[in-house]
Amino acid sequence: QKFGPFTPPYPLLEKHTMSNLPPQPPPHSSFHTPTPTPDTSNPSSNVIAGAAAVGATVGLLVSGPVVGLVGGVGAAVATMTTGTAGDVARSAGNLGASAGSKASELDKKHHIVDKTKAATSGLVAKAKEIDSKHHVVDKTKAGAMKAAASASEFNKKHDITGKTAKALSSGMDAISRSLGGSKK
Repeated sequence: QKFGPFTPPYPLLEKHTMSNLPPQPPPHSSFHTPTPTPDTSNPSSNVIAGAAAVGATVGLLVSGPVVGLVGGVGAAVATMTTGTAGDVARSAGNLGASAGSKASELDKKHHIVDKTKAATSGLVAKAKEIDSKHHVVDKTKAGAMKAAASASEFNKKHDITGKTAKALSSGMDAISRSLGGSKK
């Protein structure tokens, strides 16, 4: 039978059934039969949350809050996939869940959250007291505004931003020319 511009060099597969296919050779001892993997397509909410926390933390440390958010969501979604990425995400999720459980256990034993809240509220109250007495915030604002005005005046007088931009542009042009880019 002809299929388009070519004729297959083999008999059509529909003529074969499983019963009349040639027997397969037995596996050799050098072959490794993979062990079945457990169904991990439905991880627990603790594992998903743990993976999200680990992904968010790594993303935050590497590139900031946006990447942290993306890393958290991506790790949580990856826990529900099969393959290496899913395995790694679930392992990270198990680690994150274990760390969270241990932190919760330590907090119950030592009341870390309550002690931190108490210390923080005491620090905030002391900072407000110092500010009301010495006007630290107002003085800091005034100093920052004076420094910004001085910097702006210095820039106007010496054209620092213009010179910097020109030098940066010249440097990038030189690098581009040395890499074989367009000539100016």
